[in-house]
Amino acid sequence: MVALRMLFRRQRAPDLSSAQEALAKGQYDVAFAVLENAVKRGPDKAVNGLAWLQLAAVYALYGDEGLENGQPALRNAVGADPKLASRPLYRALFWEFAAYRGAPLSDVKRGLREVPERPSELEGAPQFDATASYHAAAALFAVDAAKSAARRLSALDDAVLPAYLEWRRWSLIGQCSEVLGEWEDAAAAFTASVAQAPELERDAERLSLAGALVELFRTEEALEQLAAIDDELMPPQERAVHRYLQGRAHLDLDNPNLALEYLREAALIDDELGGPTYSVAFATAQALTAAGRSAEATTAFDKALASVPAEHRAFTQHEAAYALIECDRLTEAEALLGEVVTDPSYSHRGDALADLADVRLRRGELDSAHALAQEALELGATAPACITLGSVAFEYYRLEDAAAWYEQALSASQTGDPFWVAAQQMLADVYSQMGEEYAARVLVHARAALEHTDVGSEWYLPLKQYVDDAKGLLGGFERVLN
Repeated sequence: MVALRMLFRRQRAPDLSSAQEALAKGQYDVAFAVLENAVKRGPDKAVNGLAWLQLAAVYALYGDEGLENGQPALRNAVGADPKLASRPLYRALFWEFAAYRGAPLSDVKRGLREVPERPSELEGAPQFDATASYHAAAALFAVDAAKSAARRLSALDDAVLPAYLEWRRWSLIGQCSEVLGEWEDAAAAFTASVAQAPELERDAERLSLAGALVELFRTEEALEQLAAIDDELMPPQERAVHRYLQGRAHLDLDNPNLALEYLREAALIDDELGGPTYSVAFATAQALTAAGRSAEATTAFDKALASVPAEHRAFTQHEAAYALIECDRLTEAEALLGEVVTDPSYSHRGDALADLADVRLRRGELDSAHALAQEALELGATAPACITLGSVAFEYYRLEDAAAWYEQALSASQTGDPFWVAAQQMLADVYSQMGEEYAARVLVHARAALEHTDVGSEWYLPLKQYVDDAKGLLGGFERVLN
């Protein structure tokens, strides 16, 4: 997904209360002015060194963009007072800057051992500094050690950090949870950061919260957060994310055309920033598929596959294959699915096997379709596998077997979903061929299918005919099925 924002932003000073107050209000220019004045006019080297140290801490909150000014400030701190080199905050900042320069994870972790996670009762133990622990967590997050970073942040008691860092602690916990895929924790953390952040920072936190809510399919809540954001005041990158999340939310609400409008806006902003992003291209492809524009969807999937992260490749190929099937481009779909089903780590492998079975069925390769569907069934893809197994039996005119498979597919589906509709349609068809004694079943299934079948569908008129024929056979009386 498009980067949500700069991970760390401007902040704090030593015991200079006016700088702290300014930082808590988001008045960064004021805070910088106070700190820069302090390093120029400190009454002694110790005070001067502390001011430099705090100035370095402020720059560190810019992430790698703070390196240019932050590292010299840190050197000036120990230049003014060499004793500061033993302080936990100095050590944390040293390794945070090292992380932004690309230092290896092992080096950063080793260096941060001197920065305590919590107060120690052991005599001679390094001094605990909550601010230092926060910066240590930021360093760990920068080298992809989200779990270790989250542990540090969670070890901090509420209110031990200055106000400008406390809301950032929650924001960073949320970012760690995102990386770890712990979306409930992410939503809870971002809810806290939204509540505590100064007004100027609140929209960025709302954006993060909305992202977590979208992942949790708490779509209405996500839209509430997005509606509260004035994205015209946001940098272009965050504005693109805002449009992208609106698109995702409306796609989840089954409004693909509205979703496409927002995603188009996100794509235009991304183009201005240097090119399309995977997230926007993928969501656009999904929305086009949902809108029934499968041919356009395949082109969008091509764009998504050109920039897909490795961890999302199998899922993206799977979705692209579905669009290709809808376009009757079976050879291309089969090639993609053939790659997907060979990935043992893919969490939807059963569904991919079921889709590959469907491709083989469409090509008339019944034995292969049956074998793949059986394997999919064993992996838990019950509804799609049973649809294919039923259709294979139907092709061999084993009508009772076909009906049994379709009934199983129906039981494994949610009312109204595509497999449920397909099962209802096929059951109406199968029972109509099994004789007049099944007229009541034909009527039940045909009626159920009609409620969820578009008038323009090739199934609509046959289903209407099944209903009329069944009524005629029942003499106008509808029997209750046992």
